Amino acid sequence: MTAMTTAYPVQSPALAAWRLDPQRIATATTAAMLAPMLPTAIALAADPRLLNGATLWLKPLHFQMSLALHFATLALLLPLASAAWRQSRLVRWMMLAAALSAMLEVIYITLQAARGRASHFNQETGLEIGLYALMGIGALMLVAASAIIGIAIWRSMPAKVASQFRLGAAVGLVLGSALTLVVAGYMSNSGSHLVGGQQTDANGLPFLGWATRGGDLRVPHFFATHAMQTLPVAGLLADRFGLTARWLITVGAALYCVAVLALFSQALMGIPLIGL
Repeated sequence: MTAMTTAYPVQSPALAAWRLDPQRIATATTAAMLAPMLPTAIALAADPRLLNGATLWLKPLHFQMSLALHFATLALLLPLASAAWRQSRLVRWMMLAAALSAMLEVIYITLQAARGRASHFNQETGLEIGLYALMGIGALMLVAASAIIGIAIWRSMPAKVASQFRLGAAVGLVLGSALTLVVAGYMSNSGSHLVGGQQTDANGLPFLGWATRGGDLRVPHFFATHAMQTLPVAGLLADRFGLTARWLITVGAALYCVAVLALFSQALMGIPLIGL
């Protein structure tokens, strides 16, 4: 009798390296965001052109920096989720969608700056209207991916292990995604990041560009998004100093949420964060 054998495909090491690993994707995307920062900074210093009163190259640099930090954060926090969650189709494909969205967004913003044209709130041509809408879909992919990773970390936490870092990471990613969705969603539908005052970016704060003579929705957007870094760091510090009460992160998250909503209300009333 001849024994029956089942043949299994052998995966080469090179092919295995290309597997959709979410941490590898996040790390590669971080590098892709860092790469154009130096050329953009040189353009910022050398190109005198302005758009709505602000230098053309400030927005691309802001997005490159922000998205580099965002994906570096995800790369650092992903190991807090279980291997089963990290290798799930949901996490892997959402991370890939977020990475592609970020890269396409930065490419478009940079190209528009080089052309001397706005990338956001641009209703001048049909193509630019369509691409702005696609940027909105890409932004949804970004916040959805970070929220899913936050849920994955939460679901992976052992019931009896009190880690403020893990809790801060889970809550920070979910809360930051939710707050960003509210603030950025409102801003994208309002037609401008400016509220009241002069509808120009000429008098913005140095480097940040935030309005000093009216409300600016970019302020609450900034703090909403960076809950994803603030709360994990708070949890890490709590662990470092032996603070184990689980309510610390909960209270911190609640206070952070109140602060973002207060900044949102301030911007909607046309009041600058810092008036000059």
